Amino acid sequence: MPRISDSSPRRGVSPTLLRLPPGADLAEQVFIALAGKGAAVSRADVVAAIGAGDIGYENDETAYIHRPIPDEADIDLPVLLENDRIIAVDKPAGISSTPQGSFVARSVLVQARRQFGDKVTCAHRLDRATSGVMLLVKDPAYRGTYQQMFENETASKTYEFLARAVADVPRERASRLVAQGGQSLEVPGEPNARTKFRLLDKDSSGTRGRYEAVPLTGKTHQIRVHAAGAGFAILGDTLYGPGEGFPDRIELLAQRLSFTDPVDETSMDILSKQELSFPE
Repeated sequence: MPRISDSSPRRGVSPTLLRLPPGADLAEQVFIALAGKGAAVSRADVVAAIGAGDIGYENDETAYIHRPIPDEADIDLPVLLENDRIIAVDKPAGISSTPQGSFVARSVLVQARRQFGDKVTCAHRLDRATSGVMLLVKDPAYRGTYQQMFENETASKTYEFLARAVADVPRERASRLVAQGGQSLEVPGEPNARTKFRLLDKDSSGTRGRYEAVPLTGKTHQIRVHAAGAGFAILGDTLYGPGEGFPDRIELLAQRLSFTDPVDETSMDILSKQELSFPE
């Protein structure tokens, strides 16, 4: 049986892994598996892809499939900190943390692999519409260690965002969040999400404010949901504020990431170099 020859990432994009059914050869196995998933592909297409090195055996039960990589422009990721284990980058808004839907190369993971090497992985994620500090792991041996740090919520994250100015800013909002249809919703029940808020300053008209948000838990879209629920939805956030759809950019910045390195116990305090500006 042919063995793994080209299942490493190509231009930063990892192949798809496909569990194989019984079959006479790789082409038949892959064709049957893809047909079972409703893929519009012929056996001749599979044979051609195998010949081109785009499909091969990962192991006895699994094949790798390299998808066509869209011609998306490379995006430079500014480095805020780097050592032999981790890299902190200043993520721009408008790119996802990992490949999503039609955005394959337009993600931090793929761009980081192109910039720093194929072994890079994400320690955590930021929303596509959010900018700021994001931590990557260079050495696969430490991937679980740093990902666990975020899962255990031992890293401290500070965000800034722009929204309409309100007179009474709650010091903390706590609620129960559940995921539904690509959103997070506040529902009755025991709180599982808590966010601290503070108004930092206002624009010259006094109608818009710059806020600080410190999430004490790590639920999806937590700050966005809590800000909207408190009456000051983040500017540009059409998912939870005025408007419709999933925004490409909102005025939310992951401004600071602080933690004790779980490997050598070094104190880390990483600041974004980006700033939010009030609209004219």
